[in-house]
Amino acid sequence: MTRELIGGLALLIVPTIAILILIRIRSKRRSQEKTLFDLPAFSAENDLGEVLYVSTVFSSDLLAKVWAQGLGNRGNARLWLGKSGIGLSRNGEVDFTIPTSSIESLKEVNATIDRGVEARGLISISWSHNDVGLVTNLRFRDKQRHNEIKKALIETLGVSFA
Repeated sequence: MTRELIGGLALLIVPTIAILILIRIRSKRRSQEKTLFDLPAFSAENDLGEVLYVSTVFSSDLLAKVWAQGLGNRGNARLWLGKSGIGLSRNGEVDFTIPTSSIESLKEVNATIDRGVEARGLISISWSHNDVGLVTNLRFRDKQRHNEIKKALIETLGVSFA
């Protein structure tokens, strides 16, 4: 009887931990959505093709993933570029635009919260929304495409890479 009781309790530990993690993530998401509500509406001008949306983190804490508005989910996306900013159309998530006026800097990095890639393999966009500093990281399938997108960002937005 004692072995069965211990075995039953041990089996309950894993689902309990999973439920506690889920509750914590939902709580974080709700509190973040109070601050990061109403992402700038998606606007599409020039389709630059498919990218891998890697992450959006807080610029004040690069190890804190943004869960609000579905920004915590990595996945395939299409990148759009226009005078108004950088548009991201993500599969299964809310599309949004990073307005040109909100972009603080662009740079190439090799790591983000939970992903490391080759040297200068990510394009990192530092921007702000509702007075909250954010960093969005994108990855391209190959280095040639990466360089083409970088050149298009510089020419269209009139920004430079740090």
